[in-house]
Amino acid sequence: MKATFTHIFFIIIIAIYSSCMTYVPVQKTLPPEILLPEENAEFLFVNRFEPDDLDYTNKNKIEVYEKGLESFIGGLKAGFDTSRHYHLTLPDTVMPSHSAHEPAFNLSLELARQLCLEYDQNYLLTLDNYDLFFDKEVEVFEDDDGSKSKTVYYDLALNTYITIYTDEGKVIEKIQDELRILHKKRAVFSDFFAIGPSMGKTDKNTMLISDELGRKFIQKLYPLTFSELRQFYNTNKFSNAFKAYNNQDWLRVEEELMNLTKSTDPKIEGRAAYNLSVLYENLNMVSEMEYWHRKAVDKLGSKIPSNNPGYLNFF
Repeated sequence: MKATFTHIFFIIIIAIYSSCMTYVPVQKTLPPEILLPEENAEFLFVNRFEPDDLDYTNKNKIEVYEKGLESFIGGLKAGFDTSRHYHLTLPDTVMPSHSAHEPAFNLSLELARQLCLEYDQNYLLTLDNYDLFFDKEVEVFEDDDGSKSKTVYYDLALNTYITIYTDEGKVIEKIQDELRILHKKRAVFSDFFAIGPSMGKTDKNTMLISDELGRKFIQKLYPLTFSELRQFYNTNKFSNAFKAYNNQDWLRVEEELMNLTKSTDPKIEGRAAYNLSVLYENLNMVSEMEYWHRKAVDKLGSKIPSNNPGYLNFF
């Protein structure tokens, strides 16, 4: 059933003014997408994609691939240059693939080992393919008079294929990345479909997404840190702990909540235990988090927060 404006308005009012809870951020960390045993490493880059090998007759299209490839490699190097732990060497070496239209076959064990040895590198990073294409989406709008109009959206998309070898020549990672940008949108006023954009005229957007995708690659070598929201009791007896949490004064939060766990009121005790579980999750203290979450469940039962910002998800 579709919610009315009044319904939504009252949900917001109830959530903001009637709730004894609010939301606080909890820091989460995921391991690197590419796990390496070393804290510092040298990478040798080898390009295996040659735009000249494409069988396109449109010279402008091939030039777009050339500019995009150059931007991607430049972005890749720029990304590595921001790192204190990983370095990328760009030799004047190209090892063309069997086809410019699909990812290259793996290099032989001996060849990969020889390249790393020649340049004294820990890893070999090869660009096996670089592919541009359009992706199309059609939106249909119905006007008040019952007539329909269409708008066609064209995304310019880039796919890259990269392989990482150890200095012993073994493949440890194969990575396919994609990045896209809205390139054109066109209204269609008849049953005839809109003429699509020309790849040969996408140089600006191609260079933009190529550089960005190249720069982002270095992030795969580092842990990913992000925030999630957790519900947190913040009124009355919990206001000091909430203020301390916002100030990132974790010792003060712990002290305030530990005192409240000694309350003779099971509800206060349970809420303090729950807030402690949120604090310890934020500090990545897993055993403490689990312990205080069990205490909270014991005291609050089914009334324990679900940690799902439900009224926000309602929209």
